[in-house]
Amino acid sequence: LKILWRLSYQDVHDWLVSWPALAVACGLPQGANGVPRIPSPSQLCKRWQAAGAPLFESLFVLTVWRAVRCRLIGARDLIIDSAPILAWHRKDPDAMVGHAPAHHPRPLLRGYRVHTLLCRGSGLPVHFLVWPAHAHDGPFARPLLEWAVRLYHLRPRIIRLDAGYWGLQLIHWIHATLGAVAVVPWNPKRQKNRSCLPPTWTKDELGKRSSIERFFGRVFLFFRLQRPPFSGWSAIVRQVALTYTASIIVALAAWQADRPDLIRSPKRVLAHLWEDSQL
Repeated sequence: LKILWRLSYQDVHDWLVSWPALAVACGLPQGANGVPRIPSPSQLCKRWQAAGAPLFESLFVLTVWRAVRCRLIGARDLIIDSAPILAWHRKDPDAMVGHAPAHHPRPLLRGYRVHTLLCRGSGLPVHFLVWPAHAHDGPFARPLLEWAVRLYHLRPRIIRLDAGYWGLQLIHWIHATLGAVAVVPWNPKRQKNRSCLPPTWTKDELGKRSSIERFFGRVFLFFRLQRPPFSGWSAIVRQVALTYTASIIVALAAWQADRPDLIRSPKRVLAHLWEDSQL
C-alpha cells in the first residue's frame, strides 16, 4: 500500500486508523474492543527495515505466479534489459560507478542497475536482479531466464536482449536448452554487412524491445524508482521488489475488473476501482 499509493509512514498509519476494514484486510490483529491494533509510524518504519529484501522478493514471486496462473502474463515473448538506479547518498557502501545509458547527459552514474525480464505481451515484469552499476550486463541474462523457467515453468518462444547481453554461449543455450529464438543485436553501429545476419536481427524485430523502455518509464516516474531515498543493496532490492509487485497488482486489479485497457495505468485503475467501491 505504501508503494502503490506513494504514502509516507504517517500516511499509512492515518489510512489504517480511519479505515478499519483496510487494517483487517492487511492482517492486523484486533484488540479486546474489536478495533484493529495499528502500529505507530515509527514501528511501521522499524518493521519495514527489519523485514529485509527476501520477504518482499517472495511477495513479488507469488504475485507473478498469480498473474501467470490467470494467464495475465503469457511469457511467450520475453525481453531482457537493464536500467540505472541512482544512489541516494554519496557514501552508499554498495553503490558503484558505471556507464550511463546513451541518452543520459552524464557518461558515468553512481548507483545500481536493475536487470529486468519482461513479458512483452502484457508489459509486466517476470523477474529481476539488482547489482552495483559497475558490473557488465552479460552475466545476468542466463540467471534471469533460469530462475523464471524454474519458478513459473515458462516456455518462452522469443527472447529479445540488449546488445550488452551478447554472447555466443548464451545464444546457444537459449536455442538448445530453452528451445527459443534469441533476438540480440550484434554491434549494430559497427556492422556494415548485415546480409549474413539471421532474419530475427531485422530492424522491425529489434524495435519490438521498446515495450520494456515504456515499462521503465512508468515505474521510474510514477513509483519514483529513479532515485529512491534508501541506502544499501538490500534496501534497493526491497524497493524494486515492492515497486514491481505494485505494477503487477495494478494489472491484476484491472484484469479482475474486466478493464484490460487499464492494466498499465496505475492512476486510472485505482480511480476506477474507487468509483466502483471495490477498494
